[in-house]
Amino acid sequence: MKRLIILVFIVTFLSCSKDDGAIPDRVNIEDVPVITTNLESGGTTATIAFNNQGAFEGKIKVALYFTDAIAPAKVDIVVRKNGVASSVKLYKADVSSLPANYSIKAADLATLFEKPLAVNDTYDFAPDIYVGNKKYDAFPLTGAGNGSGVQGMSAVGFGEYVRFTVK
Repeated sequence: MKRLIILVFIVTFLSCSKDDGAIPDRVNIEDVPVITTNLESGGTTATIAFNNQGAFEGKIKVALYFTDAIAPAKVDIVVRKNGVASSVKLYKADVSSLPANYSIKAADLATLFEKPLAVNDTYDFAPDIYVGNKKYDAFPLTGAGNGSGVQGMSAVGFGEYVRFTVK
């Protein structure tokens, strides 16, 4: 019995290390700023009228959620069609100053995707974030995007992406 107690003590003592906290020192964690993407206030709508596409002008704002956070090296504004990650197209490249405001027209979307808009098409705008030499995709081919999984921010102005729908 005495040997068992000594063995348990030795195993316990040897399994402890200096970095056994919630985030061990050996883990390299990068600070990735939270970027919010929202409809611009002032009458913009998230609906594109199929029968009146020429009148549509959607306005989005891309900004740091925490205004005092260190900004990323840059962001690329990308757009995804119909929720399909393989359909992602680059809308604006190398945005280095946030907040940034953009106006989107239905003709821009038709040109970007090389097809006319159809009823029930959706177009999601969000930023790809560059920190150091890493890129955090808004809409990766597999897994969750850079803005998904953020809990509790939606009630206070956080937007993972802006969706425009053709009706």
